[in-house]
Amino acid sequence: MTLPRLLRVAFLAACVAPVPMVAGQTTVGLHGGLTRATFSDLDAPIEQDARSGILLGMSATVPVSGSLGLRFAGSHVQAGGGFALPDFAEFGLDLDYFRLAALAKASLPMESSNVAVYLLAGPFAGFRTACSVSASEQGVSISADCDEADVDLSTTDFGLTGGAGVEVGVSEDMGVAIEALYDLGLKDLDDAKNRVFSLVAGLVFSL
Repeated sequence: MTLPRLLRVAFLAACVAPVPMVAGQTTVGLHGGLTRATFSDLDAPIEQDARSGILLGMSATVPVSGSLGLRFAGSHVQAGGGFALPDFAEFGLDLDYFRLAALAKASLPMESSNVAVYLLAGPFAGFRTACSVSASEQGVSISADCDEADVDLSTTDFGLTGGAGVEVGVSEDMGVAIEALYDLGLKDLDDAKNRVFSLVAGLVFSL
């Protein structure tokens, strides 16, 4: 086989190469969405309320083998929650964290090469960046920084994250992803633990 013909064969082989080879590339992502946070393990009789917030973050996903990858992510996450005592005041605690996570990403088999469905699971560590407490009773509300209110809480958090996502390719090097994630906080924050549900959308770029 002559060299020009060999080059033509190599070019045709590259053109018909299967898409999963592209899916094995390292990717970076920009993510943003909404959070819904509550506390767990609060003693009864307490009626809980959720805190709505945001999540903003970046991630890098490195292929490991086959359909398995490893995602490293850094994000700003709003957590906390509220509760009320019967016939008494309502209280709220707003906690903001810078969170680092290392998540396993397992892609599921799909017939369409343009759509990827995957599962995410792994540990996270959070470092508190803001904390405020509020109280209201009979229409009167007050709020203060946790330090000013002498609220002594840990400045760190850790736990497990799990969820699922779908990614749709919009070009050769870019896709749009939507994910649903649940954070199970394991750090005891004065007899309570963080629970955060997130609905996130983002852009994913192949390197």
